[in-house]
Amino acid sequence: MHVEEKKDIKKKTEGVVAKFIMFEDYTRCLNDTIEITRRQSCIISKLHEAYMISEIKIALSLQDNKLYIVPGSTDPLPWGHYRCK
Repeated sequence: MHVEEKKDIKKKTEGVVAKFIMFEDYTRCLNDTIEITRRQSCIISKLHEAYMISEIKIALSLQDNKLYIVPGSTDPLPWGHYRCK
């Protein structure tokens, strides 16, 4: 796979701008087939009590659980499509 432009990219996850994901992170994810995680902090409320939690989320992954890639093609299809096996 050949990538033309090398630059830093901000990735948005669920409306929150995550930490910078560097160009090298994308290439490592593709070439080494690894998952890259990032720590995210958020404030939640339960029974009118506010809490701050910190959790680790997957930022980049080769696995796509929302789309089916047609073999021999780059066309993705949503799961449940009649052409998905």
